Amino acid sequence: MIWQLSAALIPNVIAFTCPMAVLVGVIIGLTKMQGDSELIAIRAAGVGNLQITLPVIFLGLLLSAFTFAVNIYGVPLASAAVRGVAMRAAIHKLESPIEPGVFNSEVAGFTIYVRKGDLETGEWENVFIHTEDGKTGDVRLITSKRGRIDSTGETSELVLENAVSTAYNLTNTNARFVSENIGEFRFVIRTRRDELIKRVSSSEITPEELGLGDLSRYAGSMDSRELLEAGILWQRRIILSLSPFIFCLLGTSIVLRFNRGGRGFGILVALLLLIGFYLFTFLGEQLARLGRIGLLESGMIPLAASLFAILWFNFASRMEFWKVWLDKGRELLPSIRVRTPGVQTRNFFVDLTTGLRDFDLLINLVSYYGITLLFLATVFIVFTAFELWKFAGLMEGGPTLLGWYILYLLPFIYLQLSPTAAMIGVLATYVIKSRQNEIVTWTAAGQSIYRLLVPAFILMLLLGIVNVFVQEYIAPKTNQVQDDIRNTIRSRGKDLVTDKRYWIANDKRIYSFVIAKAASDNEKQLDLLCSGNCPVTALSVYEFDETGNLQTLYRSENAKWQRETIVFEGRSFVTDFVGGQPVTREQVGGELAAEANPMLEMQRRPSHLTIGETQQQIKNSEAEIDKRNFGVALEKKYTTLILPCVIALFTAPFALSLSRKGKVTTVGMAVGLWLIFMGVSSAFEQFGLGGSLTPRMAVWAPLVLFGAFGVYLLSRVRT
Repeated sequence: MIWQLSAALIPNVIAFTCPMAVLVGVIIGLTKMQGDSELIAIRAAGVGNLQITLPVIFLGLLLSAFTFAVNIYGVPLASAAVRGVAMRAAIHKLESPIEPGVFNSEVAGFTIYVRKGDLETGEWENVFIHTEDGKTGDVRLITSKRGRIDSTGETSELVLENAVSTAYNLTNTNARFVSENIGEFRFVIRTRRDELIKRVSSSEITPEELGLGDLSRYAGSMDSRELLEAGILWQRRIILSLSPFIFCLLGTSIVLRFNRGGRGFGILVALLLLIGFYLFTFLGEQLARLGRIGLLESGMIPLAASLFAILWFNFASRMEFWKVWLDKGRELLPSIRVRTPGVQTRNFFVDLTTGLRDFDLLINLVSYYGITLLFLATVFIVFTAFELWKFAGLMEGGPTLLGWYILYLLPFIYLQLSPTAAMIGVLATYVIKSRQNEIVTWTAAGQSIYRLLVPAFILMLLLGIVNVFVQEYIAPKTNQVQDDIRNTIRSRGKDLVTDKRYWIANDKRIYSFVIAKAASDNEKQLDLLCSGNCPVTALSVYEFDETGNLQTLYRSENAKWQRETIVFEGRSFVTDFVGGQPVTREQVGGELAAEANPMLEMQRRPSHLTIGETQQQIKNSEAEIDKRNFGVALEKKYTTLILPCVIALFTAPFALSLSRKGKVTTVGMAVGLWLIFMGVSSAFEQFGLGGSLTPRMAVWAPLVLFGAFGVYLLSRVRT
C-alpha cells in the first residue's frame, strides 16, 4: 500500500513541479553552452536569437502537452488509486477493532482501553470501559482483569470475565456510588465491513482529485461559491499546463539577455521571476474570490506579467529610454561611494582563521548556504500561502492570521530545509572553486584535498549545533502554535477549542480531562505555549491496585500540574473502594503526586516535544505503536547534530573530483546520491514505524551506510 500510495502521488507532483524543472533546465543548459562559448560560435555563424530560441520553443510545447496529459488522465487515475489504498487501510483496521494501549472512542458513547493484549489470540488484560451521559451526567465504569475478542461475521464481541460495574453522577455530588460485580459481560462491536466499503467508495470526491474534463463537469453541478472554487482550480491547472512553454521562453530570454558576465545574476533573476509568477497567480485567484475581477481576468494576470517579462528581456536593450536612466545611474554611483583612507589594516577574520584560503571557503559556504536556504524557504512560503489563502481570504482577519501562521512556521521550515541547503552550499562552493581551477592550484602547491574540507566540516558542525538549539528551544513551542493556527484557518475561523476529553494511561492510573478554555483570544495564544502545563477542567484520575481493580477515584473541577504534583483547584472528591464498597470524601483543593506530567499527552506530535519530553512520552506510552513512533522521532532528534556533517561527507567528493568528467555530471551524481539517501532514510523510517526494525536501527543505519560510502568516495579522490 505504501508503494501504491507513493506512485499515486507522482501525477500531482509532476503537474506542479514540471514548470519549475523546465525553467531551471533551460537556464542550466543554455548557461553551459554560453560558458563553453558555443552560443558565441553559433552567433558567429550567422544564427540569430530567434533561431536559437526555436528548439527551446519546441521543447516547451512538448512539455506543455505532456503536462496537459498528466492533468487530464494522470490526476484522475492517481485519485482512484489513493481511494483504493484508503479503503484497504480502513478495512485492515477493522481486523483488530481494539488495539492494546490505545484508547478507542470509535464506538459511539464508549471509551474502551485495554492495557495489555495479544492481537493473534485476542486475549486481553486489564480492560477499562467508560460511558457518560452528557445530559444527565450519569457515568458508568466497567473494569475487568481479563477479556477476549469473539468475532462472528460482521461483528466482534468483547467478552469480560468477572467484570465490575461502577456508576455515579457528575452533576449531583450527593448521589451515591453504586458498585457491583456483574460476572461475565459481553460488549458487541460492529465492524460493518460492507457498510464501510460502500461509504468509502461512494463518498464525495473533492475537486483536487479530478482531472480537467472531470473538473469541468463537476463545476456545472455546484452552487455559486463551489462553482467559483472549481473554476479557479480548473484555471490553475490550465495555467500550470501552459507554464512549461512560458518558462522555456522566459529562461531563454534571460540567458540571452545576460550574455556577458551576468550568468549568476541571470539565474537569480529567473528564480525571482519564478516566485513572482506564482505570486501573480495567487493574486489573481484572490481578486476573483473577492469579486473584484472576473475568473478569466484573474487567469490573465500571470500570463500578462510573463509576456511583459519576456518582451522586456528581449527588447529592453534596444530602448533608448532605459539606456538614458541606466547611464544616469552609472554617473551617480561613483559620487555616493564612501571613500576610505588608503591605509592597510590587519583583517580580523583572516587572523582568526589560518589564512585567506579558509576565510574564502567559509565565506562562500555561508553565502551559498544562506542564498539556497532563502530561496527554498521563499518557495515553501509562497506555496503554503497559495494553499491556505483560499481559506484565509474568506474569513475576518484571515490575512493577519495567515501572516502569524507563516511567522510561527519559520522554525519548522528552517529545520526541514537546512540539510538540503547545506548539501547545495557545499556542492556550489567546491564546484565553483574546481571550475575556476582553484582546487588544481591548491593541490599543485602541495595542499591536501582533505585539508580543504576542514572549513566545510567545521561549518557543518556549527550548523548542527544551531539546528539542535532550534529543535529544542524554539520549534516545540512554535509548532504547537502554527498547527493550531492552520486548523483555525482551514476551518474558516471556527473555534476548534471544544470540550474534547483527553484520555491518558500512565502506570497504574488512567487520566481523563478537558483543556480549560481561554477567556479571550490573547489568552488562547498564551495557552498554546503552555507546553503541557495548561490548566484542565473536569479531571478524573482512576487509580488501580495490583490486581487491576479500581482502588481510588479522584475528581476535581480544575487542576494543573506543578513540580511532580497535580494540584486540585476548587472542589475535589476522593473516592476509595474499600472491600468493593465506595467511600467518598469532599475537600477544597488538594494534591496528587505524579512524577511525570500526564498533560504532555496533549502534545502527541513529536514535533511538539523536546528530546527530554519525547523520552518521557515513550515511558508513558502503553501502546507499542506509540513507542515505535516516538522512538523513531527521538532517534531522528539525536541525528540532528551530525546530519550536516554526513551530508558534506558524501557530497563533497563529487565536487572535489579532479577527473575530466563534466561538472554537470558530477553535480548531478551528487544530487542523485542525496535523493537516494532521502529515499533510503524514508524507507528505513517506515520499517521502524512498522516494527520491522528497531527505531535506532531504522534511523542510524542509513547515516552509517552513507557515511561509510562518503569515506570511501573521499579516499578515492586524488590529493
